[in-house]
Amino acid sequence: MKIKIVLIISALFITAFPVGGQDHSYLRYGIDTQKSPAPLGLKTGDKAPDFSGYDQTGARVQSKKILESGPMVLFFYLGKWSTECSKYLNNYRDSLDILTGMGVNLVAVTPESIENVEQTVKLHDLTFKVIYDCQEQIMKDYDVMFDVAKAYQDSILKHISVDIAKNNGRDVAHLPVPATYIINREGIIVAVYFDPDYHKRASVKWMINNLAKTL
Repeated sequence: MKIKIVLIISALFITAFPVGGQDHSYLRYGIDTQKSPAPLGLKTGDKAPDFSGYDQTGARVQSKKILESGPMVLFFYLGKWSTECSKYLNNYRDSLDILTGMGVNLVAVTPESIENVEQTVKLHDLTFKVIYDCQEQIMKDYDVMFDVAKAYQDSILKHISVDIAKNNGRDVAHLPVPATYIINREGIIVAVYFDPDYHKRASVKWMINNLAKTL
């Protein structure tokens, strides 16, 4: 009986405190928790951090200015190399009229370099604003950024010949959880879709339902 109890306690300890500091529930999504904690994202009711950056046209974008014209749907994507992101960007493109018809501003943020942003915009014929987070500050402020596990980097390089760090124009590979934030005109986050599993994204139906909170 004592041996059985010890084994159960040991199993619980290993689950709570993974060996080597890596949480394997995150590792499957490429998130390295040995270097830094996994991001948790901001919460509903939080004040949305102000941000600025340059979009695909080279124009300077400021969140405060955007919110003056209406609420914002802010979402993060990994890069043009991600098939899941490609599907999602196409979905946004196809649903853009519905969202803009509600007086909403759609803004995408990505860590990929401005050259790759331009290619992504052209490939998917995107007309909404896409911001290159050149200092990675927007990802940090919205608590979506993570260190990319080496095994995941190696897998992407092997299977689709993409070096994530180089794709982003950096020496170290960082990516965002592909979260979505709905922000009202007062700059308050009214809805959050945050899931480390990059296969799961906020649907247009989810956005439309939650945009009612901003009107």
